[in-house]
Amino acid sequence: MDFDSLTAELLSQPLDQFTSRRNTRVKEAKASGQGDLARQLSALKKPSLPLWAVNQFRDRGTLGELQSGAQALVKAQAAATSGRSNAGRDLRAASERFQRSLEAAGTAAATILRQGRHASGEETLRRIREILRLAALEGGDTWDRLQKGALVSEPRPGDDMLEMFAAGAASAGGKRGEQAEARHAAELAQRAARTDDELAERATATARRLRQEATDAAAAADRASARASAAEAEAVRARAQAQKSQRAARRHGSG
Repeated sequence: MDFDSLTAELLSQPLDQFTSRRNTRVKEAKASGQGDLARQLSALKKPSLPLWAVNQFRDRGTLGELQSGAQALVKAQAAATSGRSNAGRDLRAASERFQRSLEAAGTAAATILRQGRHASGEETLRRIREILRLAALEGGDTWDRLQKGALVSEPRPGDDMLEMFAAGAASAGGKRGEQAEARHAAELAQRAARTDDELAERATATARRLRQEATDAAAAADRASARASAAEAEAVRARAQAQKSQRAARRHGSG
């Protein structure tokens, strides 16, 4: 098997088995004299939960709609930049379609996480949508690897969608209506970005609250354990005293 096939195989397995299965494959590659492949496999890092979930996608319909939506968005942005008639309206429609496809992919990802017995928190789903968004817009090798289930790192944002909208809004400049449409599309993207930021903040606050609750519970457990230990020690002393009293009573009785 080649590197991509082995990578896809490793990423398709349960997340907690990744490291052990990778190490097994490395040993097998070395044993068969495939040193370069062994080194490539050794360099593979255990994926984050969002990245692992993305590589589990098997719904070609969802991925196909996401890719088609991304292509339509890029095309609409190019048209807005060139000032083509109705470009702003088309840009907004393309943006809304792409957002819907991302939401559908997020729903599918939540199902994958539940099936793998992983938590599907807001921050995890946000990162999954971001990976899919950037991969779909970037296309090329990144998208190909995602479709194979062999995406080994989270894509980094280049020209963000928001920047694309802003460029379209700035260059659409033929008619006021077109400019307004393009500005509205940019506002939609800004609103989506703010929503994601708010979700991330809420997820962080929830994590802090749960951590504090866990800390408080641990402290309470420590106090309860200390009280239990003191009670056990007292019980030992009481038993010893009872035994002493019983011995004394037997001595007096025999006397």
